[in-house]
Amino acid sequence: MTAPRAWELNARISGLWRIGRWGVFAGALVYCTLVLTGVVSYSGIRAEGLVMGDAAAYYYADTPYDWSDSPTGGAPEFRYSPAFLWLVAPLRLLPWELFAALWFAAHVGVLLYLRIPWMLAFPGVVDDAVRGNINTFLALAVVLIVRRTASPLWGAFFLTKVTPGVAVVWHLARGEYREFAAAVAVTAAVVGIGYLLDPQLWSQWFASLFAGQETFPATVAQAVPMPFRVALAAVLSAYAARSGRAWLLPIAIIAAMPGIWTSAFAFLVASVALYNDTQQKVREPAAMADS
Repeated sequence: MTAPRAWELNARISGLWRIGRWGVFAGALVYCTLVLTGVVSYSGIRAEGLVMGDAAAYYYADTPYDWSDSPTGGAPEFRYSPAFLWLVAPLRLLPWELFAALWFAAHVGVLLYLRIPWMLAFPGVVDDAVRGNINTFLALAVVLIVRRTASPLWGAFFLTKVTPGVAVVWHLARGEYREFAAAVAVTAAVVGIGYLLDPQLWSQWFASLFAGQETFPATVAQAVPMPFRVALAAVLSAYAARSGRAWLLPIAIIAAMPGIWTSAFAFLVASVALYNDTQQKVREPAAMADS
């Protein structure tokens, strides 16, 4: 096959792949819309608004850490720090339907920003989007931390999921001690100021963390002791840093999640985005050599 024909074939394959990706995205978007509007059930739940149970926990958290009045059946729901609740406070002024629509749209926006909209069809991302969790948003934080060295964004982990924050050793393994210090300092500042503003609420959050083993719904992952998973995540994060394989960092974060549900695999959004970065760097020198 001559070089021009090979180039044409590659161009056609690339064009079909591009069309296919947008087609997959469109199909996934329609499916999610049908789920959220109650036309299609999800995991046996008929969507009447509360299929977004995680988002509902944020929206209806008028008495955080008191799970007896949960709108999703009394299960323990809101587990993040008061800082998260204060952050979403303006959105909670909106009607629930508008809040839910914007929350879902934000998930889609992350995928579009990372140029991987087709991942909306990935089971972990679908679950995260229709249930309204925040793993897709945290995946974006991982990408920004790696791409922009935006280390203060680690606070988003320490103040929500908590244990995945161990992946901050990424900076230590890379010798980025200033970035590590910034991540810790920003988190400590938020906690300190927040505690001064409402010590009772923050004390309740701390208490809920210590009671997590008894109140957190069991998953298969919890058969592996949390200390072991956190240690594994730290080692894997360090290896990712030292080997230049940033796409392993989200996998380390998944290992350290308190409970590994389907939505936790939305972190693979970051793995794909960071792997694409690596491939782009590989292609750039060749392109420069040809120019």
